[in-house]
Amino acid sequence: MAVKLIGAKLRKMSKMIKNNLDIMPGNAVLYFDNDWCAQCYSETNVVKEFAQIVGDAVHFYEINVNEKPKLATKFAVWSAPSIVLIKNGHKVDQFNKFLDRNQFKTLFDYYFSALKSKEVKEHAR
Repeated sequence: MAVKLIGAKLRKMSKMIKNNLDIMPGNAVLYFDNDWCAQCYSETNVVKEFAQIVGDAVHFYEINVNEKPKLATKFAVWSAPSIVLIKNGHKVDQFNKFLDRNQFKTLFDYYFSALKSKEVKEHAR
């Protein structure tokens, strides 16, 4: 599967993923990776850890750019790893490089802090 939802509750691909995100998610982190990228392996661990902490407040999608090149092009992803942040259905930022846990947390707090549950806020301290 080229695109999968990751997080506290693993689910099958949603309608928006099946149609290549023609319908933008409300709040989401789109994580673009590929099979041969060493930094992607490290980034995947950071993203999955954070997805488990956040729960359903923000959906995390892992997208393999080799298997979904049109989706990568749609979001102007030219390197991996890349992270695209979607807030209220609009792309608000994009990072085409490795982000460590602290950098990722800072970005997430900046864009999505109002959405986080009490449990997430406690864990993030």
